[in-house]
Amino acid sequence: MNRNRHALAGLERIARLKSDLEMRRLAAFRAHVEAARHRIDELEAELDAIYRADGAFSIAQARLTNAMAGERSRALLAAEHELDRMLPGFEQARQVAARAFGRAEAVHALRMELLAQDRQDRDRRGVP
Repeated sequence: MNRNRHALAGLERIARLKSDLEMRRLAAFRAHVEAARHRIDELEAELDAIYRADGAFSIAQARLTNAMAGERSRALLAAEHELDRMLPGFEQARQVAARAFGRAEAVHALRMELLAQDRQDRDRRGVP
């Protein structure tokens, strides 16, 4: 049984390392996704501010406003497409991280169960 415990402890260490690696990868991916979402929010706010001009303005100002709105709209579309391209990879990274974490937890639970079983066997036999 001692060999099994050591083997499971080694497997648990490996599973924890892989889980940590996948969690770090997911965190980095999440930071990129959050940055893209933040950029989209900023562009939407800028576009809203452009259209919210209160005072009357001239034809030249209207042309400038439309040009600025068109540029912000194109930037917004590009940012949304970039986010759309990121999301499938983010979801895949999330699933991989969840599986790696679950695997580490399962090996840990098996090792704890084996330790408890060994303790019970020793207690029944009266061995300290």
